Amino acid sequence: RTVLEVAQRLARDEVRKEDCLDRDWMTEGQALGELLGTREETEQAERLRFLAVSARKQLEAEPALVRVAVPAKVFGDIHGQFRDLLMLFHQFGFPSHLGGDIQTVTYVFNGDFVDRGQHQLEVLCVLFALKVMYPQHVFLIRGNHEFRDMSEMPHGTPFKFHVRSRLPAQWFSVYDAVHQTFDWLPFAALVGGKVLVLHGGLGDGSWGLRDLEAVVRPLKETTHSFLLDVVWSDPSDSDDVMWKGVHENPDRGDDKVHLFGPDVTEEFCHRENIHMVVRSHQYVPLGYKVMHAGHLVTVFSARNYVGEDDNDGALLLFAPDRNGHLRVHPKTLLAMPVPLVDDDDLAALGADESLAAELMACFKGVVDGVRRRCCSVRFDCGECLHFLQTGQRKKPPKRGPGRQVS
Repeated sequence: RTVLEVAQRLARDEVRKEDCLDRDWMTEGQALGELLGTREETEQAERLRFLAVSARKQLEAEPALVRVAVPAKVFGDIHGQFRDLLMLFHQFGFPSHLGGDIQTVTYVFNGDFVDRGQHQLEVLCVLFALKVMYPQHVFLIRGNHEFRDMSEMPHGTPFKFHVRSRLPAQWFSVYDAVHQTFDWLPFAALVGGKVLVLHGGLGDGSWGLRDLEAVVRPLKETTHSFLLDVVWSDPSDSDDVMWKGVHENPDRGDDKVHLFGPDVTEEFCHRENIHMVVRSHQYVPLGYKVMHAGHLVTVFSARNYVGEDDNDGALLLFAPDRNGHLRVHPKTLLAMPVPLVDDDDLAALGADESLAAELMACFKGVVDGVRRRCCSVRFDCGECLHFLQTGQRKKPPKRGPGRQVS
């Protein structure tokens, strides 16, 4: 309870301050110290282990396919961007019985809680605390990053590296306790009896809800199972005839991971008597994307992904209308303009002082007192200079399909 009270206070405090990227916020572990009530490493490790074990006990009592009542909020990838999670909570309702909506709304977090972001342990603190405090109202779904092989990748900021950097003397016990909890995570949620929420996708679509229900946990890997597609596969970005069926998915680096077309989604929904599939797993510019003739939605909650992209973050609210029909309502946390250069970059450009000052003001979103988002599409420096010199913005490139990053 203390963890959640602190998180709610942090969310209230942050909305009063100037907005910032998650990567630039509380970079010295202050948020973790506040959540756990201590900056001492041994005490932090002990409390993190307690949260992990307590959450695991709740997960052990759940099936691999959980049933979730509506209204329900579905969150996509968070990837350790804790500040974005707090902002989504504050703008669209905090999961608390003290000034929040947890008693009337269920919450589904659709995997990829960790890896890459600056506040991975903070995210887990709050999610585990929510699961312990409200076990019938909060559901944690497993993504492809809740596996040891992803946590130990040699590049980026994987979860193992993050824990070692935060808890150099106590890291292993915490890392192991967290992954033992991940091994018990459900693989999907059925929201309102009609919306299947899973992290990746349908793959070849040959499996069904009963197969999910039959999954035995704890499970450390999914190498030779349809579950590999559940956490890894992607939908085709087009509904054109040429994209129908099942295709190879070379971007994922495994020939067992599929790319599935709109006909696969439609047939799966018809066979399993559901209306829609919600998945995450891919960056999308607006935070959500409706696909496959409305039968599939991608949701991604980490805005300005890893502090470099210009995507919004989003959640999906599922609620029945007055006629009893289940409706989906996207809720969006707008991206911040991402600066493309710093002082060193300006020096390399050889910009004079006045132009440099004007350029930096432009990157901060203010030119002559007018809010501009000239960097909302990641122009190169030459295009930004063109804007300052001519007052005209070059036509931005068309936004392509959601980039495969998870």
